[in-house]
Amino acid sequence: MKKYFSILILTLIFFSLFATTAIFAKMDIGGELNFALAGALFRESDALTYPQASLDLELFIPPFDNNQIKSAAYITTNPATGQLDFKFKKLYFKHKFDKLQLTVGRQPISWSFGSMLNPVDFTPGAMVMDEETGSKYLNAITAYYPINWNSSITGIAAFPDGLAFENVKWGVRGRTTLEGYDLTLNYVREADADNNDLNASADQRMGFSAKGDLGPFGVYGAIGYNFKDINSGDFSFLAGGDYSYFFESGSRIYFQLEYLFLKEKRLSSLLGSLVLLDSNLDAVSNVNLLLTRISYDINEFSAISLFTVSSLNDFSTIFIPNYTNQISNSLTFNCSFAYFKGKENTLFGPGLIGGVQEKPKMSIEAGFTYSF
Repeated sequence: MKKYFSILILTLIFFSLFATTAIFAKMDIGGELNFALAGALFRESDALTYPQASLDLELFIPPFDNNQIKSAAYITTNPATGQLDFKFKKLYFKHKFDKLQLTVGRQPISWSFGSMLNPVDFTPGAMVMDEETGSKYLNAITAYYPINWNSSITGIAAFPDGLAFENVKWGVRGRTTLEGYDLTLNYVREADADNNDLNASADQRMGFSAKGDLGPFGVYGAIGYNFKDINSGDFSFLAGGDYSYFFESGSRIYFQLEYLFLKEKRLSSLLGSLVLLDSNLDAVSNVNLLLTRISYDINEFSAISLFTVSSLNDFSTIFIPNYTNQISNSLTFNCSFAYFKGKENTLFGPGLIGGVQEKPKMSIEAGFTYSF
């Protein structure tokens, strides 16, 4: 069913383009070419290295008659098969009515608010440590209604399985500002992966977030409630803050601190590919995470940063240093590490996943990005 959804959107896009032939003369294409060498080191000094490459391509189409078309493709190498994987990141049509914006097609959807992890996103794990993941892009219909200059309502119907309406995932989000604070309230409902009966076993989530300034500090927080039965759900809590200091030379140092409380079973989807976790995590146990970020913009071309994710339950930690350097207007060098520290079989420490796959002790990725 996914291909039929893409065909439907392509038909709509090409019909709109042919109806306005002057658009063709103004279209442009751009993107990014990434090439990197990645590797992982395991407990027994076994190492795994592999090259990886990806190409982001976006077709830039100027708006016309309150309409906007976005098309972006992503091509990447698959280390497991050695083949190329192709998918659309964006393939949507947007129309602006007098008091409504309607977007139809494959589109990026994230309710991020500056946190490193977001337990109340439309799809948990869509953004991880300022990096977007594949789960951010969905086949969906989105309606955005601005109530006034600082308040709005957004409704989303997403189709993970193409046009299979029995598995539709939908949500609604309200947003406003109060006393300088950005406030949101949302609700998401999706079919259980093991049961398509929406009325009997739908996974549901309610979330609230707030963000604003407290003197020189930025502060934010979120509360989420996940449930099938409203009387037997589980809560997630997040609280964080950040601070920036600018030097006279123009460089900047940035601090961010965040605390997250949630059920252990929800970690896999929230952390995404950042770390390998057992899919059979304890459904009852609670996890307390402390996240930090320190970044230093050396100048307008280079920057270093350090992320840490620590479990306060067993004190295992992930250290993630990064370095970027813009060599020219089009070429950037990137290097990132991930070091996993902890005792045997702790959350982020060494051990086996499901008794079979071994967790890495350290991973590294270094390469270049060419923008055009």
